[in-house]
Amino acid sequence: MFEPIEKRESLSGHVETELTKAIRLGQYLPLQKIPTENELCSIFNVSRTVVREAIKGLSAKGIVDVRKGSGVYVSEMSIQNASETLNLFFGLSSDEDVMLQTIDARAMIEPLIASKSAVIRKPKHIALLQDNMEKMRLCPLDDKKQEAELDNQFHRILLDCIENPVLHLLVDPIFNLMPKFKYNVFGKTITDNLDKEKEKMLYYHQMITNAIVDKHPLRAENFMKEHLKVTRENYIKALNK
Repeated sequence: MFEPIEKRESLSGHVETELTKAIRLGQYLPLQKIPTENELCSIFNVSRTVVREAIKGLSAKGIVDVRKGSGVYVSEMSIQNASETLNLFFGLSSDEDVMLQTIDARAMIEPLIASKSAVIRKPKHIALLQDNMEKMRLCPLDDKKQEAELDNQFHRILLDCIENPVLHLLVDPIFNLMPKFKYNVFGKTITDNLDKEKEKMLYYHQMITNAIVDKHPLRAENFMKEHLKVTRENYIKALNK
């Protein structure tokens, strides 16, 4: 199931990652006991200290429960750790199909978020959106990492307009993935039309912001649909480069 670790750096991190993957893939189910400390030492060919550090990391993330005198068990799913589990899934997923499915999922959810935000937004949200737009305009063209963070922040502000913790639970993991996704895919492949690509993004963000300021839900929804359609088209282009 697991392979012994050959590299001698960040051993506890590697063990933690491997156990996380096993749990995510269902090799260990909620409330099921994982291998003992001695067994993990043998499996990964590492010391007890390394295994203990890895377990400590998993426990801090709410992935496992350490029961004194009994062992280590996969945590039972709860509202508190459900978001972390989703974050792990998206964070460890890098194949092209998952990325495309993520964009498609956003296209089904975010237009409705934009529409609802246009109805219930507060002055503080308008101020945040306008500040975000200004920072985005001033962001250097070659700083794709900062641009990705600001882009993600824009979409999070819309989500924050809707004070619904369950919606946050469902959407946050997707948003957590987007900066890394945009930087790794778009930032490193679409380098010949930086001005044009940024201009497109600024246009849609501004149109969505204007619709929210004007309390026009249908317009906000439609511009978000167009924005994510362009995002999908750009992703396909990036893959073909």
